[in-house]
Amino acid sequence: MRLREILQSPSKTLAISLAVFCFGIVLGPLVPPVAWEMFLTITVITMALAFFLRNKEQRFTSALIAIFFFALFRFTSAITPSIIPSVADASSSQTRVSGIVSSEVERRVSSQRIVLDDVFVADEPRAGKLLVWAPLYPEVLFGDALVFNCRVEKPEPFEGFAYDKHLASQGILAVCPRPEYIDVHSAESVSFLGSLLLLKTAAVHRLQMILPEPHASFLSGLLFGGSSSLSNDMKDDFAATGTSHILAASGFNVSLFSLTFLSWILTTRIGRKRGLILTTMLIVGYVLMAGATPAVVRAGIMGVVVVLSKWISRKAFIPNVLLLTASVMFLLNPFVLSDVGFQLSFVATAGILALTDRVSKHLAFIPNTFAFRTSFAASLSAIIVTLPILLWHFGSVSLVAPFVNLLVLPLVPYAMWLTLIGLGVVITFGAIAQISILPAWALSWLMLWLISIFGAIPFAFVEPAHAQILAVLTVGVFVAFLIHRRYAR
Repeated sequence: MRLREILQSPSKTLAISLAVFCFGIVLGPLVPPVAWEMFLTITVITMALAFFLRNKEQRFTSALIAIFFFALFRFTSAITPSIIPSVADASSSQTRVSGIVSSEVERRVSSQRIVLDDVFVADEPRAGKLLVWAPLYPEVLFGDALVFNCRVEKPEPFEGFAYDKHLASQGILAVCPRPEYIDVHSAESVSFLGSLLLLKTAAVHRLQMILPEPHASFLSGLLFGGSSSLSNDMKDDFAATGTSHILAASGFNVSLFSLTFLSWILTTRIGRKRGLILTTMLIVGYVLMAGATPAVVRAGIMGVVVVLSKWISRKAFIPNVLLLTASVMFLLNPFVLSDVGFQLSFVATAGILALTDRVSKHLAFIPNTFAFRTSFAASLSAIIVTLPILLWHFGSVSLVAPFVNLLVLPLVPYAMWLTLIGLGVVITFGAIAQISILPAWALSWLMLWLISIFGAIPFAFVEPAHAQILAVLTVGVFVAFLIHRRYAR
């Protein structure tokens, strides 16, 4: 396609511009960080040329070059310069550390997962965040100031998983596995985010009061993410069946939930416009109730992308919506691409948008009552497109994972929906309304039963190198299939 023809289409022009920006971010890790000044200079010069050139093709080409080098500048400028002391450079000996709790504290079976910002090591400021694994007591909350002794360590990859890169995508450059003499100074005032996290904690506590374990932990994991309260045997069952991803506050779950809820509500008398607005309001309410943590906000954005795709109702715009979403996330955090959670959320949402309608046409034998066929088709689409990512990062192939996911994933949006409704009724009307949570409990029982039954079946692991080869081959098959469909028309 010629450049002149592309310029006649605002949609294609936007798509290419966003794709160039994303491509620049992808190439960011391959360029030297010290070149950020050169990238900024090239960006300014080429953007200035774009304003002065008269020829449209030359102007657009100059603008694309500016966008590409701006992406490289954005990535390299976000890297902490080597001349600035960071937490990763701290001495490995026991030393005094202080900082502010900058995100939600995850309370697990025997420890608290705490992320500190504004870190001081031996009373000297350090760039980057520090991950601390502290005992359950004293209890720590968002916004608290901590002082303790610790031996700071650099995170290392394990079992083929790039743990260091995963943490780096969140700005975490070092870990403290065994802090001692912890002194907690509570925040003087509660921030807006702190209030939201308290609301989430209260909701999880209410679930634990009205539901037995492991159902309370499972349903709270579906809604808000996390599996720390589940038994080790149950966690092993989730790992064996390849369903651990549903216990994360991910775009995977929220996209399924949004599409299923929207597909159902559009069959009612509420109408298309009101249904889209109501679904968006529900997503925003979920993000606030779940504490508006970065992972939850990202999941909410993926859900809004699903709603937006239905709003514009034109397939030609869907790539633009996805590219715009990725570009905004890269602009805010250029390292998010290395986060496995982002990869799964984004690719799953893209698969849901691109394949659900096509897959649904081949599932006419499944009744679409309460949009169940749509949920099943969306689940199958997400499983297909996320398989290479799971293979690449985790290097495992479960013999039962595809089948279990097909049984369990279509139930996820209904479990989330029923839990939200039941929780809202209980909070509003008190203990007398606890019967409203029974449908969610029944669905939880069914899903956990399926996972435990299939979790007892042996599953196979492959070597990480072989799994990565298999992931590449899987992507190759997908690409060959798409090319075949393109030229077979």
